[in-house]
Parts: sequence; structure tokens; C-alpha cells
Amino acid sequence: MRITTITGKISYIVGVFALILVLNVFLFARFLNPTFDVLVVAVLNVAYVIVGVRIFRGAGENRADPRPWWRATARPAAGFWIGGLLAALAFVSGVGAFGSDPENAFVPAVACLIYATLAVFYLHSSVRLQGMDTAG
Repeated sequence: MRITTITGKISYIVGVFALILVLNVFLFARFLNPTFDVLVVAVLNVAYVIVGVRIFRGAGENRADPRPWWRATARPAAGFWIGGLLAALAFVSGVGAFGSDPENAFVPAVACLIYATLAVFYLHSSVRLQGMDTAG
């Protein structure tokens, strides 16, 4: 299965985000302790990004073969924008973690680590894609 249209990509992003939100509000928050809840939601968010990266395809991109492990987007610009946004979110979460009392710092610290990891993934992908564009 490959998602190639903008409508399909937006539907996947909004739909899976909404599913994780509903699961968190109605299931995880009620039955899991807060620490485990944060970790479960973080893992689900990373999984949904990884699945999206694997099934999204851009115009002119090979739809039959899997993407290389490092490739997050079809074009470098998209990865730079997404990676930049994630880096900004990591910074804000990091400031929140450092500015919080120690007992309240866990949630923003986990968010900071997840956002930073995803930012590095997208930015690394874009740097490699940009190198491929100039090498050819």
C-alpha cells in the first residue's frame, strides 16, 4: 500500500493522530499510570511516523521498492521544513523540562527526546537527498 495523494497523506496524519488521541484520553489515561501512559503514547507516535514515512510516496518516486532506511521524504525541502518544526518543538519541550519542577519534568523531557530524534531523522534524510540532487 502506498499513499501518493495529498488528500491521502493528510487523512492518514489526521486519522492516526486522532486515533492515538482517543486511545490516550479514553483508554491509556484511565488504565495506565501517567509515566507509562507518556511512554506508550510516545512509542505510538514514533510508530505512526515510521509507518507514514514507509508508505508515503512523492511524484516520480519508485512505488514498488521500499525506501532506503534513511529516506523520510520525497524531496529535501519537505524534510527540512518538518525537521525544523520538530527541532523547534524539541527546543520548547526542553525548555519546559528544564523549567519544570523535577516531579513534573518527565513529560516534557520525553517529548523533547522524541521530537529531537525525529528532527534528526528528517534533517539527515534531507541532507542526503540534497547530496543526491547535486551529485547527479
